[in-house]
Amino acid sequence: MPAELCYLDEAVPGIKVDLRYCGNDNFVGRPIAGYTTGRRAIVRRDTAECLRRAQAELNTKGLGLLVWDAYRPHRAMQDFFDWSLTADERMKTRFYPNITKQGIYEGKYIRRTSEHSLGVAVDVTIIDLDTGNQLDMGSGFDFLDPSSATRYTGITPEQHANRMLLRDTMDRAGMRNYKREWWHYFLKNRGDTTRYDFPLCDTLIPRI
Repeated sequence: MPAELCYLDEAVPGIKVDLRYCGNDNFVGRPIAGYTTGRRAIVRRDTAECLRRAQAELNTKGLGLLVWDAYRPHRAMQDFFDWSLTADERMKTRFYPNITKQGIYEGKYIRRTSEHSLGVAVDVTIIDLDTGNQLDMGSGFDFLDPSSATRYTGITPEQHANRMLLRDTMDRAGMRNYKREWWHYFLKNRGDTTRYDFPLCDTLIPRI
């Protein structure tokens, strides 16, 4: 593994991880290319430091972070695009009921490249540490719909407050929100824009 990357669970002890693209619980409905050989989240070290700060702040409130995606091999982006050209719509009702598969790209929910492949982006939510339950954000992860926009007005005051808590906490920690997806955050100061394509693996050794 490149020296500038690290395993998130080592850099931020106690952070929860559930990489959705490793399994079937995602908008494609199957494991995604690059995710079939590992389940540990990987990020760039400066991104890990931001997440450490966000986690520490939330911990004072009895809360914590749950990460659904972090480093994403570039081959996964090609897998998404190849899937978009097929007739497979098994997951449409749950994840993109109001748009076509092509509309996923037209609406800029997914693009041909991603900050995830730089190791500087995460998909994340907040959990209650006592119960393990996720805070109610008004829509689920990867629900590709206008209602997932961070400032969408058609949700309850509690749901809005939860989205703002996540946004403000991550902002103070050094990460910026993608306005169409309340869960997507990326490093404000990206610096190096090296794109990676190695598959996930749980036993990588940092390259010195």
